[in-house]
Amino acid sequence: MSRIFRLLTLVFISILASSGLGTISAQFVLDTHAYSKRFGDTLKLDLRMPLTPLTDCPGVVFVHGGGFQVGKRDSEPVSAFLNALAAAGVASASISYRLTMAGRGFGCDVRSEEKRAAVAHAAEDLIDALDWLQQHPSTRDWSGGWIAAGSSAGAEAVLWSAYVDSPSRWEGAISFSGALDAGSTANSSLPPLLAIHGTCDKLVPVESDLHHFCPEDSPGAWLLIGGPAWADSLRQEGQFAWRWRFCGAGHGICTTALRDREVQKLVLDWLTLGRGTNRDILTDPLGLPLSQSRSSCPQPCN
Repeated sequence: MSRIFRLLTLVFISILASSGLGTISAQFVLDTHAYSKRFGDTLKLDLRMPLTPLTDCPGVVFVHGGGFQVGKRDSEPVSAFLNALAAAGVASASISYRLTMAGRGFGCDVRSEEKRAAVAHAAEDLIDALDWLQQHPSTRDWSGGWIAAGSSAGAEAVLWSAYVDSPSRWEGAISFSGALDAGSTANSSLPPLLAIHGTCDKLVPVESDLHHFCPEDSPGAWLLIGGPAWADSLRQEGQFAWRWRFCGAGHGICTTALRDREVQKLVLDWLTLGRGTNRDILTDPLGLPLSQSRSSCPQPCN
């Protein structure tokens, strides 16, 4: 490529970026759109469209964490994760949603019925975003369909949408430190799952346990099944699931894993090749592989 051509390319990109068409990198275009209005809240999404998309690969609709109280769709970990996918050719939309527990918390003093309602409301907003993507001119013909993905509270909304409320709408689900109502029923017609979780998470259980490990007699005693355990339930019914368990790691995996290049590569592998297979990965808290002969972590949680 000649120096003159490179210069003209950079000038062309600068003109487009300043014309209101969004931010343009060497690999993708980033635009912000309003996708829904609910009870006076205008909900927006950040859309990343790769300039060279992967053929027949699903796009990703991402829901940030924050206990349904705080959090941003454009936080640094979320942006790092979706930028990496976009650079590899995967479209994505990172969404804002109703933070219905803002100022109230999401702990053991909050009734389990209110917790369920907060998750369900976020899942409704997630479907609104999917509706917008499937109707918008730039994304409605995206050939691979869409995957629901989320972190912490966002992962709870994702699992609710993909396995309770709207399973037929999704090509799969990705959970970073998320969990689902333990009364949910698995079957082979549900979407495939990729679950990533720290085995010593003290907020969201990796197996079946109470949310925040609340006392059984507390208002917020809500029995959940963690992403890896839900993956087992899906497999038992004939559906495929991958799970990556970080032995000894806590809830912070929901953030650190988004920045992890090995996790980003794993997600890309799952999106392109792995949704019709089962796979288990067991690592230490830093992501270093443990012996392949192991099926469980070497030490209990403190």
